[in-house]
Amino acid sequence: MNGVIAEKIQDFIDDGIPEAFERDLDLGPVRPPARGNLATVVTGVRRCGKTYRLFQEMRRIVAEGWPPESILYFNFEDERLKPYRPGLLAEVLDTFYAMRPSARRDGAFLFFDEIQEVPEWGAFLRRVVDGTRSTVYVTGSSSRMLSADLASEFRGRAISRELFPMGLSEYARYHGVEVPAGAAGGGAVGSAARAGLRHALPGYLSRGGFIAVQGLPASDAVQLLQEYANRTVALDVIERHGVRNPAAAARFLARCLASSGRELSLNRAAGAFKSAGLAVSRATLSGLLGYYEESYLVFELGEFSRSLSENARSASKVYAVDPGMLTAFSPSAVRDEGQRLETAVFDRLRRGAGGMREGAISRLVVDDGGRHEVDFVVGDALLGEGYRLVQVSVSMAERATREREVAGLRAGMRRLDAAEGWIVTMDEEEEIDVPEGAVHVVPAWRWLLG
Repeated sequence: MNGVIAEKIQDFIDDGIPEAFERDLDLGPVRPPARGNLATVVTGVRRCGKTYRLFQEMRRIVAEGWPPESILYFNFEDERLKPYRPGLLAEVLDTFYAMRPSARRDGAFLFFDEIQEVPEWGAFLRRVVDGTRSTVYVTGSSSRMLSADLASEFRGRAISRELFPMGLSEYARYHGVEVPAGAAGGGAVGSAARAGLRHALPGYLSRGGFIAVQGLPASDAVQLLQEYANRTVALDVIERHGVRNPAAAARFLARCLASSGRELSLNRAAGAFKSAGLAVSRATLSGLLGYYEESYLVFELGEFSRSLSENARSASKVYAVDPGMLTAFSPSAVRDEGQRLETAVFDRLRRGAGGMREGAISRLVVDDGGRHEVDFVVGDALLGEGYRLVQVSVSMAERATREREVAGLRAGMRRLDAAEGWIVTMDEEEEIDVPEGAVHVVPAWRWLLG
């Protein structure tokens, strides 16, 4: 095993730090190596770019004057390291210090990639943070690293960040489209930049933000995204949780991703599987949905409520982590622009909710003599407080659509005592005065940037 570890470390030294597309995720200032430094933990769905975000940080460290010899990068997603054993992490660090004695003496930047599968990783990092002159960065493909694992093993010693596939701003930059600095905040956007962003939006809604699929033919992009999802299910759901029915896990994920932006009935799904000869209970599907969310593949959106128990009984919508995943798993004849736009809007809200507690994003149903629905409420469902209400509509051109969307926002604004609401459209922009306050109609190419 020492030979494999030394080979991996030497390969990185020989190859140098790869070039990396600059992502928007801010990891804060570079902290000089020291005992007691906070570690930085980055989690996200597999293949979203966590490794390259580490490379981006390494280049920043070197640019600030730290020697490359002070950097250890080690990726634990390597079959030669299995079965993982508790002493593996210490062996990696000891091998690095043997190869780079100056790093032990002068301080090291330690980058551990996909560490969550190694036994006792939290206890190991606690010892490293407390006992070595270092600055530690860690990535993993499970949201448990932001909750249970950190709470039990690493409390008070880490700051957490979530990385998602590229949003529209990054997608546009990746494809060479200008993104004006003030565009997200409603600032002026020139005609050329406006045209570029408008042109980028449909491609983003169809292809999504996984970097590796950019530039591929559409059929190859779909195949690659399907492989990403199936590999994640195999490693982070079936293998990690010992799921006994892998066929059901794979088929239910496909159903969830294709249902992005729609209500998902677990009873109906269980009935459909039973009719197809695949017996699976509602409880099993509920557990699988939790595993998908833990792996950042699918997110469940409950109704805005002061009671989490009420949320558990309410019908839920589901959303894919990226609009490209919806495209990859939708039937070939289905090209629902509204479904993809709503998925992109949810994903943008989810990016901003990383530090919030459960219920930070929900949907609101108001029955005040007529049933009204608000697609998204950002706030605190436990306290009954909502500070941003968002509707999604491809177009407001039809009178009935306009009246429905505005009426839904007005009902939500009254219910939550909010003075503003937003309607995200493909390309329309206006201000609508209502008795409750103001409704802002904004084009998605602008709203998704902010």
